[in-house]
Amino acid sequence: MENKEKIKQRMLREGFSIISEYDDPPNEVFPDHDHPGDQLLIIVRGSIEVTVSGKTSILKPRDEIFFPAKVVHKAKIGPEGCLYIDGERPAAQE
Repeated sequence: MENKEKIKQRMLREGFSIISEYDDPPNEVFPDHDHPGDQLLIIVRGSIEVTVSGKTSILKPRDEIFFPAKVVHKAKIGPEGCLYIDGERPAAQE
């Protein structure tokens, strides 16, 4: 499995300038929301259930998901918690 630093370096190369590491507790819920810029999540440990446009996926270690700017999505952390890297690419200035 890629280590966290390699994941973060990849995100930087791909233009994600805001990079955070989260270790969320089991069963935490994130209701419908969006982001002003693009977002990329890469799972390191545990699992997360993500719903986008009515389609639900369960992501496990090494899985990733990309959310284009302003796409509404929701998530629920799995029963074992979830450690993931979150990359955000700020929206272009108009």
